[in-house]
Amino acid sequence: MPIVEISCPPLPQDAKDRLAKKITEIIAEEEKKAFKIDTTSITVVGFRDIPVPNIYIGTKPLSKVLETLLKV
Repeated sequence: MPIVEISCPPLPQDAKDRLAKKITEIIAEEEKKAFKIDTTSITVVGFRDIPVPNIYIGTKPLSKVLETLLKV
């Protein structure tokens, strides 16, 4: 059983549902290619919400990086 953990800012439930469905589809397709059989993949997708102020790119908080990008 594949286990996927996604760490990101909080997402709405519909976005989590779409991500989990797509990840499960991709893993099932890869299993078909690898094992040459049609398998029904059960995938555990865990979401770990991280507040945006706690996300850093390099040494800068994400909010500062986004401010810089918006000015360019």
